[in-house]
Amino acid sequence: MNTVLTHKKNPTGKIMIKKLKSAIGRKILKIYKQSKQKSFDSSLNHSLNTARLMLKKSRYCILITNNDKQWPSARMVQPIVDVDTFTIWLGTNPFLRKIKEIEKNPNVTLAFYSDKEHANLIIYGKASIVRDVQERRKHWIGSWLLFFPGGPGGDDFVSIRVEPSKMELMNFKKSIVVPEPFGLKPVKIIKDTENWQIQ
Repeated sequence: MNTVLTHKKNPTGKIMIKKLKSAIGRKILKIYKQSKQKSFDSSLNHSLNTARLMLKKSRYCILITNNDKQWPSARMVQPIVDVDTFTIWLGTNPFLRKIKEIEKNPNVTLAFYSDKEHANLIIYGKASIVRDVQERRKHWIGSWLLFFPGGPGGDDFVSIRVEPSKMELMNFKKSIVVPEPFGLKPVKIIKDTENWQIQ
């Protein structure tokens, strides 16, 4: 008669390793958090410069408009940005939904995001429809010809100009994260007449 011996594995070692990894992970996160809080800089100049750098690097953003229904409308757009004034220009077809929504309610939101910097920039402003052909030509991207065959002066193209009034900024790489609650509260920048101020 053969006796089969079974060896029951003791999971204690694996549990201890798992706990050790978890403790090391928490320690690293704590060090990172303390480092970011120590270098935290929410000064107006640093915030505005960081926002400008983000805008220069952003190829696309999300435009959010308001409609009569329960949900706002959102879509990806390619902005042209004046980084000195933060004025943003967009191109679109004059017969699309966003134009009708802006005509009814000019308050819009633009959302920019940087995965590399763990950052986001939200711009709130008033949008206006610009039909002047000269202005449309100034704010035109050559590749848009693919979508607007008539070019900047065609009947199938119109410009949207967004004048910002408020921005919310969070950027971990540039240490723009409010100390507590950590990473949950952005720096708010508002425009008072011609000047920007930290709220």
